[in-house]
Amino acid sequence: MAAPASNIKPVVGTLVFGNVLINKGGAYNGKTGMFTAPVSGTYFFMVTIGLPAPSTSNGRDYLRIHIMKNSKMSSYLFIGPEGLWIKRSENTLLELSKGDRVNLFIKTTGSGFPYIAGKDHYPGSTYHSHFSGYLIN
Repeated sequence: MAAPASNIKPVVGTLVFGNVLINKGGAYNGKTGMFTAPVSGTYFFMVTIGLPAPSTSNGRDYLRIHIMKNSKMSSYLFIGPEGLWIKRSENTLLELSKGDRVNLFIKTTGSGFPYIAGKDHYPGSTYHSHFSGYLIN
């Protein structure tokens, strides 16, 4: 499980959560944001994103984050402008071979989303955004 230590401005590209909280087996790289399967099997992955809603929106603004397997989209989060605070999760099961790679990728940023919340959003609180995965069998 990894999370951002501080707020992250959304930009198109790999989303890296550098604050590695649990990493049994060392499969997640907190510098690259890449999970590399240590063994073949069925894996469960989940991403949760917390962020403030845009202050202004044209009604077509959205943030889209993909869960990628070997550079191909497996699943995604689609977050549009609504309310004051937004928190969304997505999960997926993936069959991985040893060495397959899984990461988060921001496909579109939505011009009005100021940041993806890290632990410092509300000091003393839990992590609002995080990425996790584990081997089922």
